[in-house]
Amino acid sequence: MLLFITAMLLSVVMLAGMGFNMVTLTSFVIVQQHFKKFRALAAAISSSGLSIGTLCAGPLLTAMLNAFLWRGTLLLMSGMVLNCCVLGALYRPPQTTQSLNKNGVGNKNSAGKTTLRETLQQLVRDLTDLSLFSNVPFTLVCVGTLMMNFGLMVFLQHTPSRAVFLGMEHWRAYLLPTVIGVALLVGRIMGGIVGNLSCTNRLLQYGLNIVTGGLLIIILGSLLTFIPIAVFGAAIGFVSGMLPLVIS
Repeated sequence: MLLFITAMLLSVVMLAGMGFNMVTLTSFVIVQQHFKKFRALAAAISSSGLSIGTLCAGPLLTAMLNAFLWRGTLLLMSGMVLNCCVLGALYRPPQTTQSLNKNGVGNKNSAGKTTLRETLQQLVRDLTDLSLFSNVPFTLVCVGTLMMNFGLMVFLQHTPSRAVFLGMEHWRAYLLPTVIGVALLVGRIMGGIVGNLSCTNRLLQYGLNIVTGGLLIIILGSLLTFIPIAVFGAAIGFVSGMLPLVIS
């Protein structure tokens, strides 16, 4: 029975993670499709919602847990996440020119609309196309982002608990995600501004910030008091926000 419950919880967590990542990725992609000149800045501004969520998560979850316990808190969180479906339904792709086939006829049916079958076929072709991984910089960015997210998520999730374990007051411990969220928000805006400059090498910007963030997380493990943890946590949030969301 315990094994069954554990498997169910792991499945729910995995599906929730997939859902969150699909929402996040879709938001980044649709925004960047609408911008060319200020694409990096637009991506940074649109992703600021993640930083605001990190900023509010600590106090909000603490208040909900105190008022509604963990079951009520999960229901409220589920309701908030459900709104992503409503907001996602408002996305619209930019107007594009109709491509032509060999006979000079558009790749649409007689009604001028792409059919569901054609859409699904194109989706399958896109999902099974691994040619992008032959591009070395692209592959390095993917691997670096994956490893960064592993470290960053562990840091964000367990820093408050570690602070309590080290003997800090609960209100101080749960203030740390707020400090990190503020630095992350500032870093995203600054990263968008820097990344949008014509003289900026975004791949170099990405590499420098991801290496710096990794070194800061390693150093953070040896810190034992509130102020150093808060300062280094803010630094980690800032360099994570400075990562460009647009590499090319």
